[in-house]
Amino acid sequence: MQTAPAAAVSTPGPRPTFEPRIEYGVASVGDLRVELEECDDSRSRAPKVAAVYVNDEPLRPSGRFWTSFFMRFGIGKSVFNYFDHAEVFERLAARSPSDRLRFAVERNEQGAGSLLAVSNPTKAVVKHDDLRELLHRYDGDRVTYHNGVVESHHAPRVGHRFHVSGDAFANRFVVRTPVDGFGQPNIYLSLLREVCSNGMIGEAPAFRSQLALGKGDDEVTYTLSRALDGFNNDEGYAALRQRFESAAESWASVHEAAGLYNLLAKLTGGGGSGSNGGGPSNFGTDGASADGLFERRDLGTHLLKRFHQTTGDVTRLYGLANADALSAKRQKTLPVKCKVYDLLNFATEVATHHAGPAHARRLHAWAGELVSGEYDLEGTADQYGDFQDFFVNDDAAKPTDNPEA
Repeated sequence: MQTAPAAAVSTPGPRPTFEPRIEYGVASVGDLRVELEECDDSRSRAPKVAAVYVNDEPLRPSGRFWTSFFMRFGIGKSVFNYFDHAEVFERLAARSPSDRLRFAVERNEQGAGSLLAVSNPTKAVVKHDDLRELLHRYDGDRVTYHNGVVESHHAPRVGHRFHVSGDAFANRFVVRTPVDGFGQPNIYLSLLREVCSNGMIGEAPAFRSQLALGKGDDEVTYTLSRALDGFNNDEGYAALRQRFESAAESWASVHEAAGLYNLLAKLTGGGGSGSNGGGPSNFGTDGASADGLFERRDLGTHLLKRFHQTTGDVTRLYGLANADALSAKRQKTLPVKCKVYDLLNFATEVATHHAGPAHARRLHAWAGELVSGEYDLEGTADQYGDFQDFFVNDDAAKPTDNPEA
């Protein structure tokens, strides 16, 4: 028996806040210098960077910093295999002495800074304070921040609900807004499964729209507010609904199930330790971590066990010693004991309730790629019964005060 549906839209909570704090500045390439880590590995051609000094302040460089830096000057990271960082910065400064960089710094509660992206000062940037005000005005739901990007969930102005296999769904859309100046805001179509509040984000080009912000002095909040106020995409929502209806009528293949299993195995095996060495950082609502999917390693084992219960043991189903003995082509023709719809609900449940922002995006990307193409066994299920409300959510998936218990 299904439980009572959860509310389609969360009631507006307190004013959304973004932690940590984001600061902005402008510098030239000549203002940058690098401190390298000591490395005893003679096989490493490019030394690791311990800190980038901006105006004599040491900052920890992020992946977004290096990606944006390479794109800004049209070079690749392999340049550091042949030239040291100081030489590269000096040559760039000599060739473009008047070239300026806008940079963004992410600061934690202790004031330590992480260097986010660099960008052209003449380009528009969404400041995090302005975005906070905007999302508060439009009742942004489930607002999260990770690595220079703010994600918020919204209901379209003209709401629409529909049912797939007895489950009620509501149309939603997700806005991902860079607040470090690197990239444009993207809007993704999303569906909310009301019985368990799972949110599926269509992370595929077919379900994505990009907002152009204009130039530096343009009013960027107007573009965002217009999108939040009047966004609708009937054609896109209809396509997404059709793919979910088809998923409920299609057996999942061994290949599709293996793809999700391999992703879950990578995420749950992350582990890692927080900044103080005492445990993972960026915990989610149900024991999630940005480094490993769960706070405790045994919860990852529990998740994979539940996944096997959902799909069935492929080795026993087909009398194999190892599922890898099947070729990829053969895997696409053999079903497991669940529908594609179950795989989508499993992935979105983990992404919504158990994963940190970074891992949730990878799970949504897997789901978006799956629904944007044809399923391996499209339309092969003649009938379908009741689908589970929850796959993972029980006491074993909750964090405890004693991780060793």
